[in-house]
Amino acid sequence: MKDYFQSALDDTMRLISHCSVQSEPCALSPFGEGVGTCLRAWAELAASLGFTVNNEDGYYVTADIGQGETFGILGHMDVVPLGDGWTHNPLGEIDGGVIYGRGIMDDKGPMTLCLYAVKQLLDSGLKPKYRIRFIAGGNEESGWKCIERYNQVDVMPKLGFSPDADFPVINCEKGLVHYRILMDAPSGLIYLRGGERGNVVMPHCKAVVSFLVKETEGVNVSFDGEKYTVEAYGTPAHASTPSLGDNAMWRVLDALSVSAGREYTALSEALCDDSGAGLGIAMRDELSGALTANVGVADVVDGKLVMILDVRHPISTDKQDIARMIATRLDAEVEIVHYHDPHYVSEDSELVQGLLGAYNDVTGSNLKPIAIGGGTYARALKNGVAFGPGFPGQPLTIHQKDERISIADFKAMYDIYLQAIRRVCFEQ
Repeated sequence: MKDYFQSALDDTMRLISHCSVQSEPCALSPFGEGVGTCLRAWAELAASLGFTVNNEDGYYVTADIGQGETFGILGHMDVVPLGDGWTHNPLGEIDGGVIYGRGIMDDKGPMTLCLYAVKQLLDSGLKPKYRIRFIAGGNEESGWKCIERYNQVDVMPKLGFSPDADFPVINCEKGLVHYRILMDAPSGLIYLRGGERGNVVMPHCKAVVSFLVKETEGVNVSFDGEKYTVEAYGTPAHASTPSLGDNAMWRVLDALSVSAGREYTALSEALCDDSGAGLGIAMRDELSGALTANVGVADVVDGKLVMILDVRHPISTDKQDIARMIATRLDAEVEIVHYHDPHYVSEDSELVQGLLGAYNDVTGSNLKPIAIGGGTYARALKNGVAFGPGFPGQPLTIHQKDERISIADFKAMYDIYLQAIRRVCFEQ
């Protein structure tokens, strides 16, 4: 049986060479020229391998093979901005046995490996027991409008996986809520601004106040003769794992609480904690683990402090109950502005056991399914899970500079997807 790994690697590098960061809409793509070009390249690749392809006006591409009930493999061709600080070409480079490039892990590499895995299994003479449908979206990183469009014009598969998170298998994704909090600004707070996205740990925060502020570690304080400016820098991280970052607003609130006392101390105690304990919403359950909370955006408008709080909550809890707790604790108005339901597929399901068994067999492991706070395309499927590509214990480079994976691990990933798709999608 021919091994298609090298072909998969070569075509992954070609896809990475397209800078598919969302930009202004154009004639061939609602998500910008780069995304549109990459989706067309994906469509051409799938067609060349024998799949029946449809490009839905640049929103997404489907690639089908086989007949019967549909099994979905969902991923995306768009990527986050390249960012600064790369030591290798962000549009694809292999150096020292390591593959670098935006999308090698998230999500061009895994989707291409899965596509070639299906091709290799078909060429070996195996018969699929499903119509296998790849759905390659163009807007996963910035709003899921590709999935919205798909649901408007087609029927989403009930069963499948998304190669867009971590191994061994993610069968539980917490509820994801963005709360807009509106409350009276503390006394003396003239200006405060920080963050741009609710799902990112705030990397910078600046406040202007009318009272004396003492310098504290990690905070810059200046005085213009009338007002004090307090500024701090932190470390960004995804809001699903806020403990990996350093929220700049925490530093600012700590400095203000030291200088101004009760109002700011109370606010600091409520917000400067990623477990939600200060807000009275710390909770966990056995299936999905602990709640996380992150103030990603803050601003002062007309004497009101406005914040976007990102909360990833256990599947056993309710978003409205959490809103009421926050409102009570802060004496604030709380509105839900964005929400994804929790998602759970039983560990005992045939899908989970098939994927997990393949992973453990190929790697010689004995791992169990895991829960995450992030949101993947698996949520779009009634019975869907996230499956790879991140290996346990490996450095997380997705969304960071020098996104990368070794060629050896990329080959191991291919072998895992090959065995997993054989187990769950083909007659034995």
